[in-house]
Amino acid sequence: MTKYYLKPPTVEYGPAGGGRLFIRYRLERGESLMRINGVWSQTAFPTEDVMKAAELFYLGGREYEITSGVYKELTDQGFGANVRIE
Repeated sequence: MTKYYLKPPTVEYGPAGGGRLFIRYRLERGESLMRINGVWSQTAFPTEDVMKAAELFYLGGREYEITSGVYKELTDQGFGANVRIE
């Protein structure tokens, strides 16, 4: 049986400041994926109201097992690269 695992996208960023060493220091931050009215979108800082309004919500920085239907929706809307298939 095929299993699908979603790991929401991540973004690399560096700390604020003008020091030369800050250019080399990078952090990876998970972004959240949500479906509202059938449309998937990505957000860095979801509010509580947005999370409540979402039909499906996947918090960044974690991995989730998803259904084949959700996989198809994500792939159709450009987020298929974030799914691992076993």
